Amino acid sequence: IQNTSPTRLFRQFLSPEMAPIGVGDTIPDGTLPYFDENDQMQNVSIHSLAAGKKVVIFGVPGAFTPTCSLKHVPGFIEKAEELKAKGVDEILCISVNDPFVMKAWAKTYP
Repeated sequence: IQNTSPTRLFRQFLSPEMAPIGVGDTIPDGTLPYFDENDQMQNVSIHSLAAGKKVVIFGVPGAFTPTCSLKHVPGFIEKAEELKAKGVDEILCISVNDPFVMKAWAKTYP
């Protein structure tokens, strides 16, 4: 590892499964936990969630972090109607946090 640049190290560990996702790409399938309208934890596959829809997915490093709470999420809330007018069906926020933390964080927004 000595005399190896961070970029080169990163590329060594970057697998095709971890490649960045671009606009129009098919996202790898996976399962996301969430709380439904009855406050019951559910799991949904990403592919079923996005099937036949135009979906915007944005990720944040963590719930309750200042930049995410004050800029990222409010920015998407402010632009939600504009995005929907352009054909976006769903706007999803993902994070490394568990669904309990995400639920509590969601309650801080109107």
